[in-house]
Amino acid sequence: MEQLQKRNIKLIFLLVFFYGMSIGVWADFAQIWLNEQGVIISYIGLIIAGATLFAGIVIIILIRYLKKFNELIILKFSFVAKSFFLALMFLGSYFSIKWLCILGFLIDSIINNLIVASVYPTIAYILKNDKIYSKRKLIEYSATDLGLLLASFLIGKNIDSYFINYDSMILLSLLFTTCASVIVLLIKNQKIFYASHKIDIKKIFKDKIICVYLVYYFIGRIAYYSALGMQLLLIVKYAEFTSSTAGLFIVVSCILGDIFGIIALKLTPKNDYITILIKFFTRFLLYCLIIIIPVKLVLLIGIFFSLFISRSYENKTDAVYINRCKKEDLFTFNNIRYIFGYVGNALGVLIIGFTFNLGLRYIFGICVIFLFTQIVMALFLVKMRKNEEIKLSAIEFENANIDTK
Repeated sequence: MEQLQKRNIKLIFLLVFFYGMSIGVWADFAQIWLNEQGVIISYIGLIIAGATLFAGIVIIILIRYLKKFNELIILKFSFVAKSFFLALMFLGSYFSIKWLCILGFLIDSIINNLIVASVYPTIAYILKNDKIYSKRKLIEYSATDLGLLLASFLIGKNIDSYFINYDSMILLSLLFTTCASVIVLLIKNQKIFYASHKIDIKKIFKDKIICVYLVYYFIGRIAYYSALGMQLLLIVKYAEFTSSTAGLFIVVSCILGDIFGIIALKLTPKNDYITILIKFFTRFLLYCLIIIIPVKLVLLIGIFFSLFISRSYENKTDAVYINRCKKEDLFTFNNIRYIFGYVGNALGVLIIGFTFNLGLRYIFGICVIFLFTQIVMALFLVKMRKNEEIKLSAIEFENANIDTK
């Protein structure tokens, strides 16, 4: 059984790798591709927000009405469906059918959200700890970066008489998605993948720390996406980079962030307050600097650091709260968390969609309000955990004295 579990978790990590590659070669360029199909930027924001919100609705239906779920079945269905709608997008572009392009992009965005929501609970039924959570995220991040790097080098090149364009990236994404689909079929469908218990959402919300964490996560998603929800388009317009150069800038920033994330996982500060300030406060200061001095160099420094640090310390900013839940409650909680996150993502993308053409001061001016709130809530969460630890230590000490007497 233990050997089978190790095999399954390796397959899931391999699945995450190919999924990350499929996202990396296409996701950032999809916004520019849609713009070239004749969809204006504010509408792109609405499409992404709509897809994100709809994914949240689907998850609500899953956790509310299904008596028995299988996260593995959700993953299998999602990858097959993703392959179909990627093909639909390609056909829409090839035959210049605008509504087909939009439909394919919309459904693909919804499916991506469902995949992300299902992967970690599937892993956690096998092995749950804070470092495993960060490891899974780092694998996904690294694969996404490699995909983006590959796409940035390929776009605009010629192979014999074939010109590599955005449509080619859809096909490449389809290839990696097919690889992921094959891998997910190899994972053995054991009972550990089932969440057949009675769903009790009220039990999850009885934990005050969890409740505060969900609000913190919601605010954090708005803070991130209201500035970087259309990061490639942002760099192309305001730094005047080509899409390929902008892609390389993003991927270099992210790869360096991956390297730092691995180091940070091993050398995380013991003081959680310091960890929070490293991750968020420097970003806050740089965003304020962009507002004061809205020039290319400052913008690039701000985006670079934000991407660089975003991959680090998730074992302290997220995993420590996610893993408070028991294994049997994790799928329900994780999907509730993603509902909060999806709404935050959607609002963030809507904000940048409507402020995109107003200038950097408007984009980052709204963002820093949410970012400051996120920092305050992150510090408050650390304080709540510390107080909880003190109370538990006091109870254990008191019980030990009673036993001694």
